[in-house]
Amino acid sequence: MVNSISQNMASPVQKRTNASIFYINDVHGRTSNMEKITSASQTFDTFTPSSVDKLKMCSGDTMLGQNPKVNTAANKFLNINNIMATVIGNHECDQAPTSLASIIKDAKYKILGHNVKVAKGSEFDGKITKSYIQEANGNKYGVIALMPYDLYIRIKSKDQYSKNLEVNPLEQTIKDVQQEVDDMKKQGVNKIIVLSHTGYEQEVKLAKAVEGIDIILGGHSHDLIKGIEEGKNLFYSPRTGEPTIITQAGRDGDHFGILNVEFDENGVIKKAQNNVSKAANFQRNLALREIFDEVMGKAQVIGTIATAAPMPEQILKEENPHASFIADIMRNELKSDIAMINAANLRGCFEAGKITDRDVSSTTPFKNKMLVINLTEKEIVDTLKYASSSMTKNDGKPGLMQVSGLKYTINKKGELLDLKYTDKQGKEVSIDVNNPNIFKKYSVAVDDFCGKGRDGFTMMNKFNDPDTKVYDFDKDKLAIDYIKRQTEPINIQKDGRIKIVD
Repeated sequence: MVNSISQNMASPVQKRTNASIFYINDVHGRTSNMEKITSASQTFDTFTPSSVDKLKMCSGDTMLGQNPKVNTAANKFLNINNIMATVIGNHECDQAPTSLASIIKDAKYKILGHNVKVAKGSEFDGKITKSYIQEANGNKYGVIALMPYDLYIRIKSKDQYSKNLEVNPLEQTIKDVQQEVDDMKKQGVNKIIVLSHTGYEQEVKLAKAVEGIDIILGGHSHDLIKGIEEGKNLFYSPRTGEPTIITQAGRDGDHFGILNVEFDENGVIKKAQNNVSKAANFQRNLALREIFDEVMGKAQVIGTIATAAPMPEQILKEENPHASFIADIMRNELKSDIAMINAANLRGCFEAGKITDRDVSSTTPFKNKMLVINLTEKEIVDTLKYASSSMTKNDGKPGLMQVSGLKYTINKKGELLDLKYTDKQGKEVSIDVNNPNIFKKYSVAVDDFCGKGRDGFTMMNKFNDPDTKVYDFDKDKLAIDYIKRQTEPINIQKDGRIKIVD
């Protein structure tokens, strides 16, 4: 262990407890990465000494979208990897409450939510517990979990879930968690772990406000937190000097983490090492793939990717060539002037080699309806300006608008500087971003998430307009049909359609 945590600590004691925690968050239904993480998990099992307390935890959003087969596969992934506990994230709630309750009835892991009130007689009554004690090698760990405070802003099925679950606000949660920690310590449990799907900023507030939390395994804001750095993911209690460590392993299962810690006999962390690794460094687990084939049907090869650009490090704040590829398909297949995808809609990326229908579906998992709407130049400019304001936000939301048929330039302040429409013959037409035409219209392919004005895109709310075309399928069908028709391998590369300048 390389990080010695000694600031403000009491004198060393002789008895020490070593623990190694394998953690994941925000896998988002990415079955290909689940297969890789499973190989990593098995390596962890093999090489972690029996004298070390071995824990495996998840901080939510393993599931995503409304496809029950994908979400059932995610549940099996958690079971097979012997994940001990998880919290329900917002994407578990993409599906109807009855569907989620049906899937998790087979869970071998604990489902926790300390900051949620579960309605008596609801689908989740008796399925969600506030906390529990995990034992390893005779040592006890108190595990508490927190659901997202913004759950009902994030999900479509707000009306259905609000009848079942009521999420407490941060202020009440801080009081309740402090009481839970105090109660656990009275029972002799002095090593406390919080599974949080509340986001980094809220997790920092929790770490600073609650005495006695040792580790917060975080999620929801998709931060990739490597190592341990004081003031970033290491905080000390001003009263006792005891440390609290925060982790997050990014998004889409592209990474996982192993947190190694050494506790003294009072449950105070003395040393820690936070290793975050790429799932891509591990082979896809064939046994899990066979299980997925049983659940979802055997994946069919539909084409070949010759070259694929790497995924942007900041997916919400950069041009994403994989989203550009899908946007180009939307524009081509729906015969629109323009296509737009909000940055958070795509999950993961394509890889060079054979591509299957499952690869496409897991990259475009939400199963929205496709629309072709009519937007004026002003509405297009307003859309891009609103999306580009993400550049100045810590959480990067709602994220840049990924496009086809447009090229635009913004600065790091999120200001829209230049915009051009490119027709299908390649001719570029400038659009005045300061004085856009309020009458000239373009047909725009979008999904119904944007087309209903969600996530703040009110200027795109055209779902009920009489000239809006509605299609009962999503991007995955368009992409699969397109890829099947290609006679040559496909290249997915960044082409500079979104430029970011100082």
